[in-house]
Amino acid sequence: MFSNIILQLIVFLLPTQLGLHFWPDFSRVAGIKIDYLSPTLYLTDLFILSYILTSIRKVLGWIHLHTKSVSVFALLVILNTLFAISPLNTLLWWIRSIVYISLFLAFRLNKVSWQQIKAPLIYSTILVVFIEVIQTTLQSSIGGILYWLGERSYSASTPGLARLNLSGLNFVRAPSIFSHPNSLSGYLLVVYYLLHINKSPLWQKLAVFTGLLLTFSKASLLAFVLVISLYINSSLLIATFMIFSLLQVFLPYLPNSLQFISDRLFLLSPVKSLITTRPILGSGLGGFIPSLVNYLPGSFLLPEKLQPVHNLPLLICAEGGILGVWLLFTFIKVNLNKLLKPKLLGLIALVIITGTFDHYWWTLPQNKLILLLAASILL
Repeated sequence: MFSNIILQLIVFLLPTQLGLHFWPDFSRVAGIKIDYLSPTLYLTDLFILSYILTSIRKVLGWIHLHTKSVSVFALLVILNTLFAISPLNTLLWWIRSIVYISLFLAFRLNKVSWQQIKAPLIYSTILVVFIEVIQTTLQSSIGGILYWLGERSYSASTPGLARLNLSGLNFVRAPSIFSHPNSLSGYLLVVYYLLHINKSPLWQKLAVFTGLLLTFSKASLLAFVLVISLYINSSLLIATFMIFSLLQVFLPYLPNSLQFISDRLFLLSPVKSLITTRPILGSGLGGFIPSLVNYLPGSFLLPEKLQPVHNLPLLICAEGGILGVWLLFTFIKVNLNKLLKPKLLGLIALVIITGTFDHYWWTLPQNKLILLLAASILL
């Protein structure tokens, strides 16, 4: 009973960003504070740890049954951390990743189902979309209590916002309580997919789809059309977009008409340099941004430039190296039969398509949590 209440709270609070941020020296690059590198204790973390503790015997039992695999994983974590560009930063990234993996195991071992999580997920998502609609109408943040949920204060004149040009009008894309509308779009895309495959009522899907449309995320809308609307073979989509993602690093130039493919094309050069100079262990988890001081000229070391490359497969290669990629492929090989389930393949296709153009599945807590929740249900 207690664990189910904690589960409901985790799911309802998934979109929120209420947390305590810390700013140690390694959270700065070229003297600039980087949000991605700031160790943060979120409210959701407290509930996540509580849920894991309620299932600790099951999790430890699973670890005991898979001692060899866990030992190999632990060795990779140690090596990736010891030889990282920013070891303390990488250590904290691994700690959070291990917590999330433990949460995923707890979900699986407790056989969490769609019926258990659908109500809090739907209610919180509708709230997120409602906030997004108001922000879109006002062209500014709402303020008040929403600050504590993660809303960032902004107005139509705030520089550096994600915008869309509509008939000559400079239109601000509302992020709701997320850090960016693209991150919001990925979250809504997964929620819609869960609603879709579980044959939820039309009004719920329309509400989430409205929110997805208002993000104006080309990548998420493309994924929606290919996977959900046209129902193109997921394996084909995964292979096609994986190849395209990896080939981006070898493309020195893309036509202006295709520049939506990556908002940060200039980071393709440093990611290539990073992969070739640190091929075995990579930069360390979370180490891509700290590595940029070695691969970008000083004039590029600006807040808007210091961010992860907008390409999920390349980012994983850069931070995990050959050993990390090998471990990932070993996991895929061992679990291939489970991963070939059509519904799970659809989820993977959504991630690979959007991940070709962005990094939030790897870097942002809300996106990682909704992904592991969905995967735990579909496996």
